[in-house]
Amino acid sequence: MYAVSKELEIKGFSIISIDNLITKNNGSSDFNTMEYFIIFIVFEETKIIVEGRPYFIEANNLVFIAPHKNVTYEYGNSENTIVAFSSSFYEKSAKDSFILNSELYFNDIHDIYVSPAIGSKEVLKALIIERINLYKEKEIGIYIAVAHNCVEILLLDGLLSLEEKSCEETCAHSTYLDKVNKFRVLLQKYFKKEKSVSFYSEKLNVSPQRLSVMTKAVIGKGAKRIVVEKVSNEALRMLENSILNISEIAIELGFADEANFSTFVKKNLGKSPSEMREFLLNSVKITN
Repeated sequence: MYAVSKELEIKGFSIISIDNLITKNNGSSDFNTMEYFIIFIVFEETKIIVEGRPYFIEANNLVFIAPHKNVTYEYGNSENTIVAFSSSFYEKSAKDSFILNSELYFNDIHDIYVSPAIGSKEVLKALIIERINLYKEKEIGIYIAVAHNCVEILLLDGLLSLEEKSCEETCAHSTYLDKVNKFRVLLQKYFKKEKSVSFYSEKLNVSPQRLSVMTKAVIGKGAKRIVVEKVSNEALRMLENSILNISEIAIELGFADEANFSTFVKKNLGKSPSEMREFLLNSVKITN
């Protein structure tokens, strides 16, 4: 996150408060993570910008930032602490490689991963920062072993959070899928009579807004759009294949009158019912 210090070059590991980091960076709060992995320990609410995107980090969180990221420190507590380390410092086993290459650091959606720290501010300081500083002047091998252990604690905390979040998302998606499937069954049964999302959400015991959240998560469309598309597709099918006139089709599809049906078709299909019927019949002739 800053011009590589001798400690990073020699040990592959560094721990430093954000104030000291900025001082070492000639007073600048703009950094690049270079080839190092970062764990940003946030004790008080903080704002950082990573690859041009702002992130507001709440107190008592860990922020995992991958190598080669541009970071700007906007504001936060002077005690906020940066832990930087190289892959060669941490990777001692296949398990270590798995952790470093997980979504903690390499995420297709976000440039960072934020995880709640386990324990209070005081516990975190005693467990990580004070412990590392206690061994800083000891024999280099012991210091590196302690530092590696502390980094592992932080990484495992992040990995636990990642797994719990993944489980929650999977469970949520399963619940969403169940509700959306029930919604589609209800829609098939009632769409001619009921065209309001509130009718279906009430039967599913969720709010209209919640139902739309679910349908967007599962099939990428809001509930209202799904209802409209269902009615529109049925209107197209009947205009093309039915011998009923437009007024009769309107009644068959549950509209109060032909005028309401015409307004719906014009708005959602771009043509009046008669224009659409003529267009569809001509298309069939051309194809034949």
